[in-house]
Amino acid sequence: MHQSDAPDIVVVGGGLIGVLTAVELADRGARVVILEKDDIGFEQSGRSVAAINLPGGDVNAGPRSMLRLTAEQWSGFEDRWGCGIDLNDEGWYIVVADAEDEAWLEIERATWHSTAGFSESQIMDAEAARKRFPQLEGPFLALDARHGGHVDAVMVMNGLRQVASRLGIEIRCGTMATGFQKRGEAITAVETNAGSTACGTVVVAAGLWSPYLCDQLGLHIPMQRVRAPAVETGPLPPNTIPGFLRGATFGARQNRNGTIRVTGGYRFSAMLHDLSLNDLRDLRIWGPALWQNRKDVSFRFDPAGLKAEISSAIARRRAGEGQTVVPQGYQPPSNPRDRYSQLRALGELIPAVRGARVHRSFSGVMDLTPDLQPVIGRIPELENAYVATGFSGHGYMYGPGACYALSQMIVEGATTIDLESYRPERLRTKMKMREQIF
Repeated sequence: MHQSDAPDIVVVGGGLIGVLTAVELADRGARVVILEKDDIGFEQSGRSVAAINLPGGDVNAGPRSMLRLTAEQWSGFEDRWGCGIDLNDEGWYIVVADAEDEAWLEIERATWHSTAGFSESQIMDAEAARKRFPQLEGPFLALDARHGGHVDAVMVMNGLRQVASRLGIEIRCGTMATGFQKRGEAITAVETNAGSTACGTVVVAAGLWSPYLCDQLGLHIPMQRVRAPAVETGPLPPNTIPGFLRGATFGARQNRNGTIRVTGGYRFSAMLHDLSLNDLRDLRIWGPALWQNRKDVSFRFDPAGLKAEISSAIARRRAGEGQTVVPQGYQPPSNPRDRYSQLRALGELIPAVRGARVHRSFSGVMDLTPDLQPVIGRIPELENAYVATGFSGHGYMYGPGACYALSQMIVEGATTIDLESYRPERLRTKMKMREQIF
């Protein structure tokens, strides 16, 4: 590409965060190119349970939080962008089954009220909850009802692809960013497996692969890769699952076709950690928390994943210093037995689910930061490089607000949303992993 034809902004990554950032930038008049090593939404963005917050109740005092803005954006997403996302606004329901759940919820609600923007929620005792939702027949103490629901992740990504096309964004699938050209404190081009692309600004939004690229830009992101398996059952009657339902050991939603998707819970997510060479990095940060949560984290050995990691390391060495090569077509393994216990727990609460057969099993991979907060903002010491990554399994909860705020920052020089706690500079302070990993 000739310099005169260079885009204003190159976004590295074609997941939810990358494409949303690109369309927000293009909506503000920027010429944008997206570089995606596979296809739009190929990894976690297209596999997420996609639970979301929605507006409701009184608005918290003070400036809009990123979570509040995200809730507003999802509420008007279809009207603003002109694409269907199968928005379910039936609510978000947290099951309180015992005293330990109550203790967890008391702490969590305090954080929720201060950060969600729309803080109203309703605690229903078991009798009131069963009256409202007669399908909840199993034992529990209470239900915390909040404004929310879920969207269809595949529809979101397909819709955003169409929006990008309408806005004139060029999407280069199968194009892996491998490095950068710099002049002083500015990025002048992004190196790829198909040549270099000149740019005025670059945004690294490559999910779990972002640290490899940010290392070249002087920003070290301590990140763990945790596999999140999910299963879907065969179709069940409508309204078997109300909105998005989450217990201590399971999360569940019902798709439009009647199938039930089951994932991990809010206290026990049953994460799968595939042991890798990368675990040696930042072990002082991760080690204590992983040990403390050892009952919830299953350590696995994935020969295919390790082979890909070794192959990538060899490819990076051959490509030369300052070049990054990561796996393409990355398909984390999935075994339905990883979710059978969650399905059984769901069946204890909702007997209609008992006996449901697993029809599909799949996995995504979450990019966890130590404080479970995303990294959003300008990369220190660089004039025109930004990062949006590390959403720690909450890309759909944060995404629209984060991408709106970042595009404001890039185009207008400032944002109306407080991003202080997400700034990349915090990674240079002494960090430790949150005790409750997820």
